[in-house]
Amino acid sequence: MKPLLLQIFSALYIISLVGCGSLGDDQVAKVHQAWNARYHYDLENRRMVSSYQNQKVGRTIGRDKWGRVDYDRFWVMKPFKGENLLELHKSELDSKRDARWDEANRNLIEARKLELSQIASLEEDGDGEDTKEGQIATEADDEFLPAPFLPQGIDMTTDESSLPKIDGGLPPFNDNSPQIPMPSAPDTPSPFAPLPPL
Repeated sequence: MKPLLLQIFSALYIISLVGCGSLGDDQVAKVHQAWNARYHYDLENRRMVSSYQNQKVGRTIGRDKWGRVDYDRFWVMKPFKGENLLELHKSELDSKRDARWDEANRNLIEARKLELSQIASLEEDGDGEDTKEGQIATEADDEFLPAPFLPQGIDMTTDESSLPKIDGGLPPFNDNSPQIPMPSAPDTPSPFAPLPPL
């Protein structure tokens, strides 16, 4: 136990000496490298490349000809390697998609179990109904189907006497129809009118 603790403390001491040491004259902190990095556009690959002293530093994003991201990488100067952010993003999306699919699959299985138990209970009752009628009833109650749209508040009953009689054509045009009132000229100027010259 003591040798293990001694090794752990010695490793922590060495890491603290290396990590907390001062930078050399030609070295720049990673934060300053990222801050001073400048972007330029690579036309051939459709990428925004971040560089500092002719080395890739920071995030580089590339798009395909339809505008979708096809390259996303974070570059760090030596001694560390960069990270492929696109693969990380795709793996996160895949895990979320798998979780949603599993949840939907579980819900579907539970709904099917409930449906099968209802069909079994109908068959056990022996009401003389055909199993197809039971299936049609359960399909009608399926929660995944949208409810039919029925308009509300419209009286659909009409009397035949109240409807005008049209004998196979349009009613004759009446020249004595009332005139549509035209709006008078507006008092305020239109907001869409051109501006006066300066």
